[in-house]
Amino acid sequence: YDCSVHGFHFYTLNLERSTTRILVSLGALDIDSPTSAAAAALHENNNDATIASETNEQDQTAARRERKESTSEKARSTKRVLPWKPSAMENRSKEDVRPINWSNRPKSYVMRTDDWDEFPNGRWGDSTSPAFGELSDLSHFYSFTLGCDDDRRAMLGHCPLHESDVYEVFASYVEGTVPHIPWCETPLQPESFLIQPQLAKLNRCGLLTVNSQPPVDGAPSNHPTFGWGGKGGRVYQRGYFECFVSPDKTNRLTSMVTKHPSMIMYAVNNAGQELRVGVEEGGVTALTWGVFPNREILQPTIFDPDTFLVWAEEAFSLWSSMWLSLYDFGSESYELIETIKDTYYLVAIIDNDYYTNENFLLLDALLEVGGK
Repeated sequence: YDCSVHGFHFYTLNLERSTTRILVSLGALDIDSPTSAAAAALHENNNDATIASETNEQDQTAARRERKESTSEKARSTKRVLPWKPSAMENRSKEDVRPINWSNRPKSYVMRTDDWDEFPNGRWGDSTSPAFGELSDLSHFYSFTLGCDDDRRAMLGHCPLHESDVYEVFASYVEGTVPHIPWCETPLQPESFLIQPQLAKLNRCGLLTVNSQPPVDGAPSNHPTFGWGGKGGRVYQRGYFECFVSPDKTNRLTSMVTKHPSMIMYAVNNAGQELRVGVEEGGVTALTWGVFPNREILQPTIFDPDTFLVWAEEAFSLWSSMWLSLYDFGSESYELIETIKDTYYLVAIIDNDYYTNENFLLLDALLEVGGK
């Protein structure tokens, strides 16, 4: 808008789905009132020239500011159809359940599941079902490059020598000064802004987070940060953290989870050694769900222990393909990244007590572990 761009023209080629999703994300299309509010929103966004001719310079500035606000995090959140961005592909139009692990690498997940005959709808179901197919190795063809090698070095470090150098990269991503890391091709999610300082502190303490969400207990579905699915509903989510940690901190996390009956923990290292705490029988856990009028309960984000192991293989491979490859073989930086890849665990912790009462028990417990 600052460059006098007054609107956009979309060539849909008779396939309106992608355009519709873009308009919803921009806040220009009200999914709850397609015949009234949507028309008004579209009219407003496509008639900037008319507005300019009928208002003075001050009004034009205010109008531009208002349109910018419509593309803010608030607008994008309240207009979300699901907690994650749905695919625009026609064959995935009914997909409404995904594992949380690829939340920050959605393109990889889409490519790994591209050959599925069916996509989870309503419930995740049995991930071993032939109808779903396997999470293939295709994702390794899609390697989010973060730019050329020089660009990656600028983000990930020209010559990291200590673990604290790596920790700082993760913390800088949380704070927004590093735009991407190999496990997160998207910026920090709006709900994580609420705990941004604590997340940065956790990463500087060696809990290298790649995924997280705070607990939510019945927030309105049009909540500016947590809302999704349209108006008139209530949304819920369990607290969740996923991070790389050293063996020593893995032991500390094990002790922490043991002291809190509401928590469960899954961990695996690059060698495939698994650790489960507080888990009697590993089953699928709904991490996000919503209750809406005249609809069944929706649970669009889940955690599946078997799928977590598939994701872990990809997650550990990114240390090599996206970071280790930047440094000369045998150099101190090479040895540092290789040691982290080969010794750290990928840990996922779920807190089943989502009744928060303004507290985030899991976050507080993690901060205590990190501070030791």
